[in-house]
Amino acid sequence: MKAFLKIITLQLFFLCVVFAVNAQPNRRSVTSPEILPDNRVTINLLAPQATNVKLLGGWMAKSFAGEDMTKQSDGVWTYTTSEPLTEDLYRYSFLVDGVKTLDPNNIKQLRDNSNYFSYFILSGELSDLYKMNDVPHGTVSNIWYDSPVFEMKHRRMYVYTPPGYEKSTKRYPVLYLLHGVFSDEEGWISIGRAVNILDNLIAQGKAEPMILVMTNGNYFQHASPNDVTPPNVNIMEGIYKYAGKFEKSVVKDIVPFVDNNFRTLANSENRAIAGFSMGGGQATYTALTYPDQFAWVGSFSGAFVVWPNVRPAPDVNDIDVSALKTKVFPNLDASINSKIKLLYLTIGTKDPLLDPQHKVRNWFRENDIQFEDIETEGYAHVWGYWRMNLVDFTSKIFK
Repeated sequence: MKAFLKIITLQLFFLCVVFAVNAQPNRRSVTSPEILPDNRVTINLLAPQATNVKLLGGWMAKSFAGEDMTKQSDGVWTYTTSEPLTEDLYRYSFLVDGVKTLDPNNIKQLRDNSNYFSYFILSGELSDLYKMNDVPHGTVSNIWYDSPVFEMKHRRMYVYTPPGYEKSTKRYPVLYLLHGVFSDEEGWISIGRAVNILDNLIAQGKAEPMILVMTNGNYFQHASPNDVTPPNVNIMEGIYKYAGKFEKSVVKDIVPFVDNNFRTLANSENRAIAGFSMGGGQATYTALTYPDQFAWVGSFSGAFVVWPNVRPAPDVNDIDVSALKTKVFPNLDASINSKIKLLYLTIGTKDPLLDPQHKVRNWFRENDIQFEDIETEGYAHVWGYWRMNLVDFTSKIFK
């Protein structure tokens, strides 16, 4: 009986605490975000004691500085986009008196390396592919492997196997999907929505069922900083210093591991590699350096400046075109066209990497190397573009 009374007393105590917290006037919730009928979006934050609140939105031209929100008489800060937004996934956060915070009234959050965001999806034919819909789902496995190339034990990759993989004996083609600088092996899952994209495209018959491998392309990391604290290093210096080493690890460490542990179609015609920014540069360099490994290659706003021996000086974000033949791809010529079924190069017209992209593409043309050339008006170096690229690329490969 005493134990029973003790339990009742504790339950009443916790109920009183919950009631007291919820009864505080500053703890009430507001609706955020609100998608208006004309596709403008209102975002709200209850912060009655704050003196300055800015909204950091991924769609803003001034997204790094943020834009001022307006304080209402009830202590709610509000911001409404001046123009309707187009279909896409939009990330945002708040700067409250100089402190970055997420939206407490929006449970949808995502991560890209050490950055966290609230997000919403403005529905449309393309952006609906980014949602978890009522379709058969694949499985994502958290896999650790050893890398003799990096002299590292326990590097991590995520491996997506398509719906039905566990119940079949079928073998599948493989896409190796790489991330950019300041991202990691979870980037394509979280903000890139790659798993949802494949689930939805496979269900619609627009993509072949495939295995998807997402590994960590940072030379200094075993895994994302959420799980393994990285050393204190100069990231950009290291990227140039170790240029070409990750690409070797893909071929020598990762591909053999995947072929030995998953039911793959282990040949170049059933193997693709793609990535964005640094990952696009890595994917292209890997495929052109090891032409017997990958028949399908995708570079989404590729940072070709990460190739070894290609930069004219350590502090120059440029391409030394003369080095492409002598130092970067000494064995590359038009014979590569018989081995690569698709060399898919995309970039937006507002991307800061546009000039080196043009130089590399012109060099490819001069050497009769075939590629699909996609330059999209108005896009910068942003996830919204790379998700769109992934949808298009995965619908073309393994056909």
